[in-house]
Amino acid sequence: MATREELNPQAAACNDAATYAALAKQAATAPADLDYAKELLAKGESHCSFPAHYVAVAEAYLAAGDPNKAAELYDEAANGCFDAKEKAETGYSIAKFLGDRDKGRALLEEAIAETTNTTELLSYAGYVQDALQDNALANKLFSKVTANCKSIADYQKLATDIKNSGNTTTALMVFKKAAPSSSETADVVTFAKGLKDLFGDDKEVATTLGDAESNCMFPAQFVALAGGFMNLLGDKAKAEDLLEQGKNFAMSGEENLDLATGYASLLGDQATAKDMYGLALNEFSGKEDLLKLASAAAANLDDKTIAGKAYDKLASKLNTHTDLAMLAKAVNDNLSDKDRVASIYAAAESKATTAAALVSLAGEVNASLQDSAKTNALYAKAVDACKVYTDATSILEALAKNPADAVLAATSLQKALELTETNAQVLDVAQRAHKLTPGDNTVVIQALDKAEANVSSLDEMRKLANAAKQLLADDTERNDRISGKLAKREASQARYTEFQNQEKTLTRPNQFIALASAVVEELEDTAYASQLLTTAEEKMQAAGTFSFAAYQPLIIAVGNLVKDKAWLARLLDLAANNSNTFAQVRNLGETVSQQLADTEFGKTWTQQFYAAQLAKLDSSNASTFEYNKLAKAVKEHLGDDAQAQMILDKGEAKAENHFHFAYMAELAQKWGNSSKADSLYAKATAACRDASQQRELADLMRKAGVVSTLAQAATQTQGGKGIYW
Repeated sequence: MATREELNPQAAACNDAATYAALAKQAATAPADLDYAKELLAKGESHCSFPAHYVAVAEAYLAAGDPNKAAELYDEAANGCFDAKEKAETGYSIAKFLGDRDKGRALLEEAIAETTNTTELLSYAGYVQDALQDNALANKLFSKVTANCKSIADYQKLATDIKNSGNTTTALMVFKKAAPSSSETADVVTFAKGLKDLFGDDKEVATTLGDAESNCMFPAQFVALAGGFMNLLGDKAKAEDLLEQGKNFAMSGEENLDLATGYASLLGDQATAKDMYGLALNEFSGKEDLLKLASAAAANLDDKTIAGKAYDKLASKLNTHTDLAMLAKAVNDNLSDKDRVASIYAAAESKATTAAALVSLAGEVNASLQDSAKTNALYAKAVDACKVYTDATSILEALAKNPADAVLAATSLQKALELTETNAQVLDVAQRAHKLTPGDNTVVIQALDKAEANVSSLDEMRKLANAAKQLLADDTERNDRISGKLAKREASQARYTEFQNQEKTLTRPNQFIALASAVVEELEDTAYASQLLTTAEEKMQAAGTFSFAAYQPLIIAVGNLVKDKAWLARLLDLAANNSNTFAQVRNLGETVSQQLADTEFGKTWTQQFYAAQLAKLDSSNASTFEYNKLAKAVKEHLGDDAQAQMILDKGEAKAENHFHFAYMAELAQKWGNSSKADSLYAKATAACRDASQQRELADLMRKAGVVSTLAQAATQTQGGKGIYW
């Protein structure tokens, strides 16, 4: 032990319960100075705020020979336990050092019931064994650790985690619980591989595999077990023996296929494998069996004869274009026989009668053969088979993905135009033609002519005018003619002209937004306003970067002027995805909740947005201040007291110092929750570690206008140091 004089310099450096407790234990060591030890512990007790603090001081009181005081502190620790870890550590200390096993057991059992973390449960098992010496409870705990394991993979993952924590013996015990029946050969091999990978015990692997041999009855079992011996132990002789045994049980095509693959993949014996693949071929007649055989033979044999025969046999049994296209792809992938593939595709073509079938087949041919002539011929045949507009658009979409033959593209567009039933479809064809046949406006002109002849509403005329300006900007005569027709449909022709002229002078997004507002206010024309807002958005997109300050007016305009919910939702999603700081989050929340005319939508969206932000905080180990800022935004923008308080409570759980608690207390005070504020200020006071922090807290409380009693409580003298202010 050290004397009081020797320990005093160390005492001066103590600043928390743990350091005082540790020093007190030294003072209590024989020849002990118990009075000095208790002086130190009294100071340590003044620093206690969490269960671990009380436990440390209690253990030191036991060392100083004062079990009654220790029991009092253990009670404080037990009452202050919040999570399972605190309960387990407190219960362990009570049972181990105070000797109260009943009370210690109660806390440990609570901790066990609340915990799912494997590492923590294993730690608790150690506490149970050491402090309670209760094998029944330890076994109960061990069962809880493995309760969620349903497969070998589950046990292996659990055993891996345990091993990585440094407990190899326990890991092996856990993994052995996954040992399957020796008759489940595939599972036995999987289990043996786990033994090999985790523990590198070849002897145990050999024993495990060997025990399964007597239960093998089917070739697949012999092949699986042979794979285990070969791949895990490199025992080729045993693998050969097992495959030979498997031959005696092979009675079907499937069983010969299993053995053939085993001989080829495990032993590299292609001659034997070829013979057995041949036996399987004679037995098989079904589509799936023949595909499986062909794929295996192609993969495992240098000689592709067997695979070819299997594909030929299969081809004679298929009678749909889908099945034949599937076969062609398989042959192409496994044999690379382009002539055979082309022949199968020809058979598939004879079965394809619809546009959809021919379009699909054309895509397959293009991918497998890269034969543009044949691909285009199939697309041309698909054009002739088109019955409805969507048939034609499926061809146009396929052509848009690959360089299209000009004649084929024009023919396909003509067919699509022929099948249109609405002006929206006609203008869609015009747009597709503009992209598919650049430099050739033939179909664009035909489509716009058809649309102009069939306009039935003001909305359609506007859309036609827009399309003409976009697609045939140089066709002055057309655009003037359509603009004239549009003007006749407008009640305020002169004002529309003014707006259109003004639009031509605009260059910045905010100018277009302002004009859209004027259009809605004066003409109630949301369609024209939508066009203006679309242009504003396009200019913002052209900037290449996102700025909420730029997008905010657009969001408000889309929500309040044109009331396009889908567009608004897209803009809000864009803004949300680009809200990378809390200031951006808050600005977006304020805009949506406070500035949209549809307040119900605004509140609902903001509530979901802030809920998503909360989820991000929960998953990112966020700080108290981040939770506090979000709680404040929820309160101000949504007026949701319950949600705000819930978020504030989460921040409280993360609080680490007096500043954290004081800020939350100030919020609670502002929200009218004085009792919560008092509680938080009390916690802030308890969190102060020295006089400087107490002065800081007192200043914060005075600035917040807290009642003097709390402020005075925060400015008490530092125990044992004689510090006042």
